[in-house]
Amino acid sequence: MKEVIRFFDCFAGIGGFYYGVQQIKSNKYEFRHVAYCEIDKSAQKFYDVACSSEGTQKIQDVKDIKTKKNPNGIMVSDFDILFAGFPCQSFSNVGYRKGFDDPRGQLFFYILDMLDYYKPKYFVLENVQKIHTIQNGSLLDEMKKALCEIGNGYILHTWNLLASDYGLPQKRNRIFFCGIRKDLTEPKGISEPPVVDLKTAKYPTTWHLLEKGAVDPKHYIPQGSRRTILTKPSNWEGDVNIDNAIARPLTATMAKWHRANQDNYFSEAYIAGTDPYVRPSVNLDTEPIRRITPLEGFRLQGFPDKYAEIAKNLKLAYSTQYKLIGNALPVNLAQAVIEHFLNSYL
Repeated sequence: MKEVIRFFDCFAGIGGFYYGVQQIKSNKYEFRHVAYCEIDKSAQKFYDVACSSEGTQKIQDVKDIKTKKNPNGIMVSDFDILFAGFPCQSFSNVGYRKGFDDPRGQLFFYILDMLDYYKPKYFVLENVQKIHTIQNGSLLDEMKKALCEIGNGYILHTWNLLASDYGLPQKRNRIFFCGIRKDLTEPKGISEPPVVDLKTAKYPTTWHLLEKGAVDPKHYIPQGSRRTILTKPSNWEGDVNIDNAIARPLTATMAKWHRANQDNYFSEAYIAGTDPYVRPSVNLDTEPIRRITPLEGFRLQGFPDKYAEIAKNLKLAYSTQYKLIGNALPVNLAQAVIEHFLNSYL
């Protein structure tokens, strides 16, 4: 008989962890969705539709959850594993990497409070890779020490992974913290999840997932913004290349028309081409060039096409859709990490 693993999806977003576990097929265990927590109203609406959350406990704010420090809070339904992609703006380049000096970074302490009070068997946490550079790595060391010592103690595995190594054509780095209670097992030397050959993936490159037909004209770079977006200032490092076979990391502010060194833009010549690995010669002044569409953004994060339809039915503005997409956890990473971690111990 399979072990039922009840999961609490905290800082749930649009369901990167949720959809990741739906892809896992095991003879030893199966998942049951018991609760989720998400404060963003648009993400809540999306999650309610996309993640079949009817009958699942819904909590808006992690600060309202019952813990030793908050004895009058909301008691979470019994759960065996905590998933939490806790807000990363304070740890990212865009957030200037303030860490625990930023209130958003301090939400990590609420995770510790939940682990201390509920003592789940397992946890899988996720954040931006840049967290390891804050305070020369000392912040990450503090976090790891706290996770190992909280409650009765956890055996911790930490992996720094890249989405393009797990079936998604996107250079998106994420760090994962996977823990199992010390009283359940002996420590094991577990390497990171095995890499997936991108050439065998559903979308080996961005070209494979780009919409080849007509798209909303709003996705094309406004003529007055072209020079700013597509030209590299002389004092900048990096490149402003468009038509990248492997996408730059998606951002939550894609709707703002960032410079091409930060976001992803594609020419009609590339989209209509036949070789995803060759950038065509493009006249940057006249060639129609566009950003990715929401459908393409969902695909780059590993979500099914129905997600774009859900967003459309909810009448979400493009800026809202891009925010939800950019803040999401890549599904393929969630699946690879959870499956590898649990299979190593169960």
